[in-house]
Amino acid sequence: MSDKQARLEGLLDQLAKEPGVLGAALVSRDGLAVRASGKLALSRETFSAMTATFMGAAEIAIAEIDGGRTQSIVASTERMKLIVLGSTRDLLLVVCTQNDVSHETLLPRLEAAAQNVAAVVSGG
Repeated sequence: MSDKQARLEGLLDQLAKEPGVLGAALVSRDGLAVRASGKLALSRETFSAMTATFMGAAEIAIAEIDGGRTQSIVASTERMKLIVLGSTRDLLLVVCTQNDVSHETLLPRLEAAAQNVAAVVSGG
């Protein structure tokens, strides 16, 4: 495992250990699974493809409404939340939490993690 891969894995592991977080993943905007950490058992390929599609659709819809750049999107069910943030031009940071976790409180840490991912990927 390269140093870059180990650092990315460490960032995801750290997020997955946050209270109420079920898992964290890096997904390419093309829908490919890059890396994941946490307690969720799922089809990584399907999850990655659908998450990238979800973010892409949100970005198009938001651009149509106000021309702004999508910073994050949140989808929730009665049991969980899915939070997606752009990390780089090519990568999305995806975090699944229990539904009772306040995504407003968690979001600053996720934004910092997304920036850390970008720094690692760019060689920082």
